[in-house]
Amino acid sequence: MKPHLLKNAAFHTTPVLLGALLAACGGKDARPDTPTETACVPLQLERDVNLDGFRTDRYAWRDAHCKPRSASLVRNDAPDPADWTGGYVRRYTYDVAGTTRVCDGSDAVPGWGIVASHLRASEEWGNWTEKIQGTGRTLFEGRHHALHEFRWPLTLDGHVVDVTVHYLFATGRSHPLYAITHDASRAPPDAIHADVRSPYGDIRFDGAGNADITGVGWGDRYRFTTLSAEGVLSRANGWDYRESNVVPYTRMFINPANAEMGVVQTQTWEQKPAGGYWNYANWGLVDEDGPLPEDWNWTYQLNQYQLPEQGPTRSHRMAWGSNFGALGYREYPRYGDDSGLSGYPYQSYSVFMVLGTKDSDPVFSQVNEVERWQHVRFTASEGRVLERGPGGVGRDDLVAFDVPGYNPVYATWEAEAAANNRAVLHFDAGTRGVRHPVLVVRGYTASTPPARVTLDGEALTADVDYFASVDAAGKALWLTLARTVDQTVSLHIE
Repeated sequence: MKPHLLKNAAFHTTPVLLGALLAACGGKDARPDTPTETACVPLQLERDVNLDGFRTDRYAWRDAHCKPRSASLVRNDAPDPADWTGGYVRRYTYDVAGTTRVCDGSDAVPGWGIVASHLRASEEWGNWTEKIQGTGRTLFEGRHHALHEFRWPLTLDGHVVDVTVHYLFATGRSHPLYAITHDASRAPPDAIHADVRSPYGDIRFDGAGNADITGVGWGDRYRFTTLSAEGVLSRANGWDYRESNVVPYTRMFINPANAEMGVVQTQTWEQKPAGGYWNYANWGLVDEDGPLPEDWNWTYQLNQYQLPEQGPTRSHRMAWGSNFGALGYREYPRYGDDSGLSGYPYQSYSVFMVLGTKDSDPVFSQVNEVERWQHVRFTASEGRVLERGPGGVGRDDLVAFDVPGYNPVYATWEAEAAANNRAVLHFDAGTRGVRHPVLVVRGYTASTPPARVTLDGEALTADVDYFASVDAAGKALWLTLARTVDQTVSLHIE
């Protein structure tokens, strides 16, 4: 079952929740999110786990509340039991009130994280990684942080596009980060006219997978949400597209199962536009009586092609999206058709793959976090804050960060250590707050974590107040601060 094609043949160029908040009476500017002093257990990697015939590498970590989560990544070097070739999350688990919710890939599409692109005008619809064998490896396995890499040669319109995907797992960060680069440099410019829809997939985010979808939504320059008096998604639903938006996202939820799934970009829409086609004509409008927009013109592909003419759906399909030309064209129109962007030779972006309970509002919580990061002032009095980095995974070219020190590839705060492996770093977060920032100190040459970490002079405890990993090969220290940071704080690493 292939991703659905656009029906329109014309090419148009016109028409947080934060954790515990600071009490009103005041308190420390950087504080634990929970009163417990119980250590979070380190990240665990189980290699080559047989999951009902799927050969997987299982990453288990603790989320922002020190609750267990896991993701089983199917190896992409051979056919799997679903007659695909892996490279996706087959099983995802997380804690719901002390019970483990197990979310497996569906029967139609066996998991989430699949690479998919559609071609604008071709005898072929496009391609995805269903039958393409590639390579996979653990790039870095630290005590509390890990990077897993997949690579494929994806053929589009007779040309090979080299695709690289990284999954980042980190203690203290609930949602895995998915970073992708499409490298079309083996093809001439403007030879490939494709969109990007990764991470594409279908995973039963409510566990059982036997409940009707309540609603969907997305964010581009505005927020679109479905309206339903009956409590289920149908083509007759009304919709609201009036609220302005900063960070791109997609969202799907099931109220009776208290479950939600979504994708949240690590950059703002202005920094990295997302979404495609022509539904932007409805920006700022509402239609309470419906029906929903035509399926081919949704800004992102969700489950609209599995939505019957009458009645609800139980499809958990979700994808990302862009305009055609985002892969392969030197200039293509961004969504809104008001400016041009480049999709050659690279198209790179990073998103969070979000699963959680509907009550915890996980998608909008992550959206709010990314929005807050844009207002942070990150400086160093010992060491140096990095202002440039690779433009994406699998790339060597350097690009300037929109926010000095904030690397959107991994959603990390990055600095270079001083000559003695020390660093003194300062967060000025104002009143917005930054929850559990993940730092990467480059040029860190020690083979062990720092002997002492302090925050505004207070000694912090490893595995409780912060979670550290040493990447000896990459000469980097990864450190998640188990705090919500408000105002200005100083972090000493020595």
